[in-house]
Amino acid sequence: MSTGWYREKQLPVSPFSDKYWKAELKAYGLRKSRYIVEHVSIDWFKIQGRCDDYLNVNMRFDETPLPRLGINGHLWMSLTPMEIQSAALAIFRAKGVVATGGLGLGYFALRAAAKPEVTKVIVFESEPLLVEWFKRMFKDRPELAKIEFVEGDVRKTFKGYKVDFVFMDVYSDMLPEAIIKDARLFRRKNEVGRYHFWGYEKVILELMANKMLKYGGLLLGSDIHSYFKHWMTTPYGEKESGMLSEYGRIELPMDFLRRARNVLVDFPV
Repeated sequence: MSTGWYREKQLPVSPFSDKYWKAELKAYGLRKSRYIVEHVSIDWFKIQGRCDDYLNVNMRFDETPLPRLGINGHLWMSLTPMEIQSAALAIFRAKGVVATGGLGLGYFALRAAAKPEVTKVIVFESEPLLVEWFKRMFKDRPELAKIEFVEGDVRKTFKGYKVDFVFMDVYSDMLPEAIIKDARLFRRKNEVGRYHFWGYEKVILELMANKMLKYGGLLLGSDIHSYFKHWMTTPYGEKESGMLSEYGRIELPMDFLRRARNVLVDFPV
């Protein structure tokens, strides 16, 4: 299933611009409302000050209201620029039958399902209240017809599937130790064309920055090359000089990078 993945097309627009972020918020289309049922809550907020991008630090003062999801009093997801930047490549790569672990606010599921080349999005989600909220809020969206839900622990329910693309995002924090074990588990239990996890681009970028990738060791597609190129050529802001890449963050431990590299070397990234 993975043959030819490395020949993917380049991303046509920069996912790092404010224009892209606001266009994606509009396409997502959640109407402004408040939802609180038991331990699940969705409310709205505005950015004030430090709000890092996916790959670099940033300061923002913006009046755009953004949705955020809380579970058991813990912030689980909010549609900040970082969240949208970190899903852009996964959405671009999604095709055929797509599996995703973690519904969150449903942004990835909806945007992937909106693509003509995506035939189905299977969402593995353990929180039934979140699934109920999503179905109710987006009941009039045509994308919903492509989305199938499997409730329960994804590590127990995601087995025996044949899928073209996986975006695994069941993590409240970026790049925990579990992503390495999960990558092995889900690819062993299923037939997967391409596997992607939240934080994936940071791993690749830092592997390259630390010269830990040998030529030919990973099949780096033109899509991820163009993703990084957009980041390197997108201006930081109207008042600040330089590009986003000049404010980059290199922060992953070397031991973690070595183990992440080992789990990536046997399939195209």
